[in-house]
Amino acid sequence: MVLRDVSDEPPLLTRAEDGVELALYRARAAVPRAAAPPLLFVHGTFSNRTFFLGSGARGLARYLAERGFDAWVAELRGHGRSGALGSTSAWHFEDWIRLDAPALVRGVLGASGAEQLIWIGHSAGGVIGVAHGGLSTLNAGRIAGLVLAGSPAPTAAGLLHVPLAVIGYGITHLFGRFPARALRIGPEDEHPGIMGQWMEWNVRGRWIGTDGTDYLAGARRITAPALALAGSGDVIAPPRACGRLLDALGSRDRTLTTCGRRHGFSENFTHDRVLTSTSARREVWPLIADWLEQRFG
Repeated sequence: MVLRDVSDEPPLLTRAEDGVELALYRARAAVPRAAAPPLLFVHGTFSNRTFFLGSGARGLARYLAERGFDAWVAELRGHGRSGALGSTSAWHFEDWIRLDAPALVRGVLGASGAEQLIWIGHSAGGVIGVAHGGLSTLNAGRIAGLVLAGSPAPTAAGLLHVPLAVIGYGITHLFGRFPARALRIGPEDEHPGIMGQWMEWNVRGRWIGTDGTDYLAGARRITAPALALAGSGDVIAPPRACGRLLDALGSRDRTLTTCGRRHGFSENFTHDRVLTSTSARREVWPLIADWLEQRFG
């Protein structure tokens, strides 16, 4: 099966309600699965399209396109080629949920002609999908399935997470952004509004929006099949926190897979390595593909 190189074609631009243009990159399969919904890949903080596209055939999106799925990779505002307005304006994590997510869903469904899609998110990318789907039955109905990798529910449980949140907020306040590139933890610096709201939710251990919305409670509206992947070596999104997000869904078909040596994997996967490492390509990617094929043909 031959894939078109998405780096050679311009992205599809979809506009959020506040005017920010968001980029979507398509990895096309030569022989698509006619019955399968399109896949929407959403990266987390400090990241961009390269997390899922990789280079050559090394990205998860390209791998699943080789398996016949119509794969769309998003870039959130302020990341990669998505609108410059999104990197300079004052906005927060909830803008990803309430502005970017609906625009990305509209873009994929409009371009593909599908009525539903499968949301595949890493870290914050998975959190955004759950929060967006839980806002209304209409949103939830457009999600045919969820794959959440290293996506935790906001929680202050444990002695490590509150100090990490406080340190992260302090660094962001000092520099006016979170300097991920300088710290070599990702290709994109992060907007202070994103870091501030997310860290506040984690310190408080509650996921309450500025208008009082309880995002964790709203997740019960989502009844689509869901697969959660948690690295046993992940200190950012440990299995317990990933399981809490999964358990918040209303889905009957929920699977939590802990990726570590005690569970038959070759390593105790960390936050990014659970999807981007050579070991992940051998052990985790086929697991995701098999889960999708079993449920969506």
